[in-house]
Amino acid sequence: MYPPTAAISLVETAIRSAIIHSDLTLETAKTIGKEVVKPSLSILVIVVFAFLILRVVRSIIRSGIKHLVERSNQPSRELTLKINTLSSVVESLGRLIILVIAGMMVLSKLGLNIAPLLASAGVVGIAIGLGAQSLIRDFIGGFLILIEDQFGVGDVISVNGFVGTVEHLSLRRTGIRGLDGSFTIVPNGDVRAVQNLTKDWSRAVVDVDISYDDDVDHAVNVLTELLDGIQEDPTLGSAVLEPANILGVQALGPYQVTIRLMVKTKPSEQWRVQRELLRRIKQALTSSGVTIPYPHNVTVFRSNNGQETDQAMAIMAAQQARPATGDAPAP
Repeated sequence: MYPPTAAISLVETAIRSAIIHSDLTLETAKTIGKEVVKPSLSILVIVVFAFLILRVVRSIIRSGIKHLVERSNQPSRELTLKINTLSSVVESLGRLIILVIAGMMVLSKLGLNIAPLLASAGVVGIAIGLGAQSLIRDFIGGFLILIEDQFGVGDVISVNGFVGTVEHLSLRRTGIRGLDGSFTIVPNGDVRAVQNLTKDWSRAVVDVDISYDDDVDHAVNVLTELLDGIQEDPTLGSAVLEPANILGVQALGPYQVTIRLMVKTKPSEQWRVQRELLRRIKQALTSSGVTIPYPHNVTVFRSNNGQETDQAMAIMAAQQARPATGDAPAP
């Protein structure tokens, strides 16, 4: 048995220990709540908020793309490809910005000083920008080509002196297949002026030369009769959008009168229509007696007294007897 005084002392000591322990526990709990729980909750809120923003941005982008598709009367595969490319680029850019901002906020909540990190990121960004100016210019040029629909795969274009059909189009480069089969790669950043030969519609332009000895009005009437009803033609009707237009005399050359006509066609059909029209025009002019001019050379031999010599007469007779085609005479 402890004396009453000692027992009281032990009880007081135990009470003091319990109070001190409870104070330490409360202080520890406060410290844990301040250093761990509160930042964790803040980080969780930042992550959830960033996720919601990503979902909203993706929804807005896809809704806009769906609206663009619905505006097109006949959305083609190429249009869908362009829209998917643009949506991927915009989504990736938005995702990168949101994730970077959210990451900076998380690091700040963890107690890290992000000022040096931001300064380092700025220096790295400047270095990358200086070292990859050409690459960045190519991507910006490709983005503008896609969003402005300047040209697409299947179009015939002329760019930087190269003419051909676009077979490849990305944010980085454009691939053109020439008429001879050559494949040319043009960085999108180098595209300054581009000529699209098959944008929305095309036009076949045909120049017809006739001789000065022929009647121009008669030739125009022959062409008008030939081109009348071309939209219902079984061969060319599906490619022609409007009736043919005969402009009239386009030029007076050294030995020919040039008559120009034009036909509005579907994209990429102008060359087929032009070739067929040239074939038909040749047949129609020949049948109507209209001469298609070509250069002639006339050689005259004279003696000093102005009389043709016997030798010159013999040469001219031999030339007249020679077949016009240059082939051996038929037996």
